[in-house]
Amino acid sequence: MLEETRKARLIDLIKEKGEVTVNELSKTLGVTGTTIRKDLSELENLGMIVRTHGGALLPSHTKVEWNFIQKSQQHVEEKSVIAKKALEFVKPGDSVILDSGTTTLAMAREMKKMKLLPLTVVTNNFFIATELVGTGIDLIVLGGIVRENSFSLIGAFSEENIKKIYADKAFVGATGFSKDGFMTPNINEAKIKALMISQSSESFVIVDSSKFERPSFAIYATFDQIDHVVTDWKISNESKSILLNSGLDLIIAKEEKNDSQR
Repeated sequence: MLEETRKARLIDLIKEKGEVTVNELSKTLGVTGTTIRKDLSELENLGMIVRTHGGALLPSHTKVEWNFIQKSQQHVEEKSVIAKKALEFVKPGDSVILDSGTTTLAMAREMKKMKLLPLTVVTNNFFIATELVGTGIDLIVLGGIVRENSFSLIGAFSEENIKKIYADKAFVGATGFSKDGFMTPNINEAKIKALMISQSSESFVIVDSSKFERPSFAIYATFDQIDHVVTDWKISNESKSILLNSGLDLIIAKEEKNDSQR
């Protein structure tokens, strides 16, 4: 395989998986780890990827956002346990906001399996709405402009509609994190997330631990605007310290053990 062809394939693999290790790339491309590390160094110098401990991911300080379906296939186990943990805080009779995100989608899928009726869910995501149709849940879908990358409804119409309700709990995702707060790649997504938080009695950021390793584009909430953060067992000690020192209630979902692991 020619060097340029290999590098192009390497970038495609990172796009597909979100984050890859040197070992994975070495096996898939049929070259040594030394060659892969050299390629990664050169691509990082060009600003095309970001090196991580033992691997690489795409630069996420930009407005780059993966297609929603691709993102839903990343960190599946982590999102599942986060969703289950978050649902421990939902009770029959609650009114709940689920913003547009793949972890909130996982929450909707888990919600279908549980007996939480009566329940009202407000969302601005087509996939979440589809999951909950016919479940007996009172479903409210916000109108607005369809954003193809995330299948969310955003814009002035959506913002005005969310101002007309007040929910018991809001569950919102994040694509990035900084010392100043939680982030998303799109300014209009940031606006609707911020409104969802302000229009609820209790707010939860539900986010897999990989999001704490990089910033995104727009801050939608500072730490003092959030009540709880639900994440997974892979969160780093550094990120854990930042969250705890900010006064947030940090809830860590534990890894599920299958029969072979017990």
